[in-house]
Amino acid sequence: MTAICARCVMPETFPGISFNSDGICNHCQVAPKLHEIEESRRALSAQIEEAVMEAKSSSESDYDCVVAYSGGKDSSYTLYHLKEKFGLNLLAVTIDNGFLSEQAIVNSRKLTASLEIDFILFAPKQSFMSNMYRQSLKRDDVHVKASITRASNICNSCINLINNQMITFALRNKVNLIAGGYLGGQVPKDAAVMKIDIAQQEVLRKKRLEKYRSAFGETANQYFGIPPNLINSQNSIITILNPMLTLLATEEEIIEKISEFGWVKTKDTGNYSSNCKINDLGIMSHHRKYGFNPYIMEVAEGVRAGLLDREKALKKLARRIEFEDVEKEAEAIGLNESDFE
Repeated sequence: MTAICARCVMPETFPGISFNSDGICNHCQVAPKLHEIEESRRALSAQIEEAVMEAKSSSESDYDCVVAYSGGKDSSYTLYHLKEKFGLNLLAVTIDNGFLSEQAIVNSRKLTASLEIDFILFAPKQSFMSNMYRQSLKRDDVHVKASITRASNICNSCINLINNQMITFALRNKVNLIAGGYLGGQVPKDAAVMKIDIAQQEVLRKKRLEKYRSAFGETANQYFGIPPNLINSQNSIITILNPMLTLLATEEEIIEKISEFGWVKTKDTGNYSSNCKINDLGIMSHHRKYGFNPYIMEVAEGVRAGLLDREKALKKLARRIEFEDVEKEAEAIGLNESDFE
């Protein structure tokens, strides 16, 4: 039986984990106290306010911010927060990966309509997306090793594609602010505001693009590359916001709020996602390959922050996803059970 931290939910199979004599993991041993977490969130919130004001004052676009909008609960709450708190003119962009729940797309349309936000649904070629997912599950060399602690290989590929597309949409619309609905555990908990220099990152991006081309084919240029004509010294700096890192809201509170705008919980996206039907396939593969659930960091952070009851978290994590649960999605991208043995 796998040993689990007596305070959070981290298992002994997680990379770099250790436990003291009381069964407390090394992450909990150095975790801040609840009052320190609240103080940190207030400081991060102030950083976001400053970044928003700076971006608005220097914007030359019709839009203040491009939002990576999945239609899920967290990005929906992010959209609501940015609109209601800051009054930003937002451009919400949803990447349809071919496995979005129909309800998630309906949710995206309802929420953006209710909040009067411009909305774009962009669907990359399904042949490319299926191959990207297939290769991500079959290969171990697509992403840096540390990435497995925050997401499955299938999600890491999708997240990187989405992030790159958000930068492209921002540059095309001359917007210098991008926001996402990432939680603590999905991204570093101090990453509420990040400034990136697109021009300076070009060498690193080209190196990463070579890896994606090798894994996914030449079409990767279209989705992971940035058109050179969009990059110049005047629009090179983009600020990335992760407002959810500053908001002390439970899952129940989030759903209650966004339901006011017509958001309805999906029934076909498994235990962890509120928008994507292929997510459970990534979780199953990750657990078989690495021995732990890729959502474990996110869940553990929620428990430490007092946003998630530990017993409920353990019950949620106890459900093991089997191949028969995800067989339809595996077949859709050309895989069978033997590919996961």
